[in-house]
This record gives sequence, C-alpha cells and structure tokens, in this order.
Amino acid sequence: MFKPVIIIPCYNHAAAFAHFAVKIAQVGIPVIVVDDGGVPSQVEKLQNICAAHNFRYIRQFPNGGKGRAMKTGFNAARESGFTHGLQIDADGQHDIADITKFFELARKNPESLIVGNPVYDASAPRARRIGRKVTDFWVAVETLNRHMPDAMCGMRVYPLNKTCAEMRHLRFHRMGFDIEIMVKLYWAGMQIITQPTRVIYPPNGVSNFKMLRDNLYIFLLHTYLCVIMPFGMCKRVINHGKRN
Repeated sequence: MFKPVIIIPCYNHAAAFAHFAVKIAQVGIPVIVVDDGGVPSQVEKLQNICAAHNFRYIRQFPNGGKGRAMKTGFNAARESGFTHGLQIDADGQHDIADITKFFELARKNPESLIVGNPVYDASAPRARRIGRKVTDFWVAVETLNRHMPDAMCGMRVYPLNKTCAEMRHLRFHRMGFDIEIMVKLYWAGMQIITQPTRVIYPPNGVSNFKMLRDNLYIFLLHTYLCVIMPFGMCKRVINHGKRN
C-alpha cells in the first residue's frame, strides 16, 4: 500500500505560505501543516489558510524547532494511516512542480529515503552555499561515503514506519534535524535516492536561520555524530547483512 501525505513545518511564514498553499492544494495530496509555536498574529492567518484548502492544522506550542515539528507531523501522519510523508518547507523555496516526481520515486522505492538534490540559481546566498559544502564534508565523514546527497535540503520523502521508529533516537531537534535523521536512517540501512529539484531564495523571504546560533548548533551536531559514527556504521553493516 502506498498512501502519501505532505507534511509542512511552519514558523511565522503565513505570508509566504498563503501563495505557496494554492499550488500545494492543486497537487491533490492530503496536507498536514504543523505550526511550530508561531506568534498569535500568525496563528490566525495560518489557520485560515489551512481551512480554505482543507489542510489539517496542528498547533505545537511553545516553539520546539523544525525537528520537533516534523516529529509531530510524522506521528500524526502515521497514526492517520499514511505510509509516506513528503517534507517541504513553508517559505516557498522549493519547486512544487517536483512533488509528483518525488512521489513517483517513492512509489517505486517504498523502503528508500528520497532526498532532494538542490539546483540553485543566482538567488542563493554565498554563505549558505559554503555552509552546505562544509556539512557535505562532515556527512561524508560520518557515513564513510563521499557520495551522500545534500543533507540540508528540506524537500524529501520518508517511509513513515521506519522513520518514526528511528526518530526516537534523535538528539537534535532544531536546524540539525535534516542532517541527523538522514545520517541515522543511513546507519539503519536505508537506501537513499536523490531527485534533482530547483531551490530559490525569494527576494523578500524571511529566514528562521540564525547564522551564529544555528551554525554552532550544527557544529555540535557534527561533533556528536562523529563521536558515535563507529557504532552507527556497525549498525549499518549488521542491517545490510540481515537484508542479504
């Protein structure tokens, strides 16, 4: 059985999401929006957008970070009988036209993690590109695999059963979530497949990424993953042996 859902974490992005939601609704896939402790003025706007498009709205308070919002969304989706969840950010950076391609890959590879391989245009800030390259390096170290995909792309499809089981072991719940869950699913033996997707940075876009705080947070995440990497790779070898 393949029963997909779209899961969107949102933190004070109601204005951007208003335009984004119209296109998401046209895809024809159920949507769960997790409001991660947005300010009161944003809550009402987001609730109205969700009601207008028949999206399921979940309020999480106080703000717990992207990782906690995704965990809330994953659990709600799994409890509702969905098998696969497509994560997409609410800020309008991702190409909605690619959603069907992601789900087609997931349908053909139901046990795999489908991760976006971002194709940037000139709008991508140089600092963000450099930061991603640094993370790519450390993810290659943590997985002993220099062919790992972009670990920070916020558009991907997760098999919900295995993801919900693995996310119980997560330690970082904010901007490090995308990195940690991908590395730990890889350690758990999951195959990772990439799908090219266009990523833009809207000129008036609002980013929740705080340069100093979040870069320090990601540094601590990579330190943690490097320390436990031998155990993680042993886990992958064991799981690979079981499959064979």
